[in-house]
Amino acid sequence: MTSLQGVATTRELVVLDFETTGLTPAYDRTIEVAATLLVNHRPVETFHQLMHPGMGLSPFITSLTGITDAMLRGQPRPEQVMPQLQQFVRGLPIVAHNAAFDRGFLHAELARAGLSAESEFLCTMRLARRLAPGLPSYRLDALVDALQVRAPNARQFHRSLADVNHTVAIWQNLHARFTEHTGLATPPVGVWSILMRKPKKQVPKYLASLRAEQR
Repeated sequence: MTSLQGVATTRELVVLDFETTGLTPAYDRTIEVAATLLVNHRPVETFHQLMHPGMGLSPFITSLTGITDAMLRGQPRPEQVMPQLQQFVRGLPIVAHNAAFDRGFLHAELARAGLSAESEFLCTMRLARRLAPGLPSYRLDALVDALQVRAPNARQFHRSLADVNHTVAIWQNLHARFTEHTGLATPPVGVWSILMRKPKKQVPKYLASLRAEQR
């Protein structure tokens, strides 16, 4: 039987997205961040900021994101933004799509600012593979189409604010699926973490065990 005891729940969480100069947190830098606070799975506040990475952008990154060097001129450096972001997040659980990417950049940028992260990360890509199995792709754009969750700026991707809005819509869809299976509306974060790591074949049994504990 799986214990549902735990302090942190998903009644409050933060959905996060970074745009960056590349894929490697040790060398690349963040150029844009958006974070939306959800309370009972509804958006209540958003933090958004462009950042100057201290280097020029590659043509590929500009083509991918639409962000130009001119847009970043005069913007604060990432290490100036991180204290504000940390204050906004305030240690709440963080949801991101392909969370390993955003977690790596958050930890790297916080470290450069002399700060550390306390939040646990949940990944909508990994959760979607378990709660919406059998889809041909779990990329953000493909998942938006497959789940038919249309967020604001629905035609735009690879900008932090738009991607956060898409991820919020995906999270709400996945939360509804989870609640339908288990009867749980605000389980401990640890329950989501276990689900995220469960082998896919074991997911139905795990969800059934959570429902059984409600009886």
